Amino acid sequence: MEKLIATDKAIEVIELLKKKHGNLLFQQSSGCCDGTVPMCFHADGHYISSQNVRVGEIAGVPYYIDKTQDTYLKHMQIIVDVMEGMGASFSLESAEGYAFMMHSKVMK
Repeated sequence: MEKLIATDKAIEVIELLKKKHGNLLFQQSSGCCDGTVPMCFHADGHYISSQNVRVGEIAGVPYYIDKTQDTYLKHMQIIVDVMEGMGASFSLESAEGYAFMMHSKVMK
């Protein structure tokens, strides 16, 4: 079982964002402003804190998560999904009418 996966719809939106914006990355922090929501940013010039670890990639896009959340989710599979609607975030998909979200389930 892979640690990090994405739904087909999430991959479709990621591909759309890659075409429009180029190099991307995901960051899931534990801070304010949708802190536990996967946020998609331009990779070029984006600062990744030393408090984040790379847990993998989806659709060729690196995915970073806060060390605290990584510890909490160490036995969980991270599933990135997307829903239609405006998320309250700074993430690139918001302008397209989508919001990324994360689900998890116990890894066996």
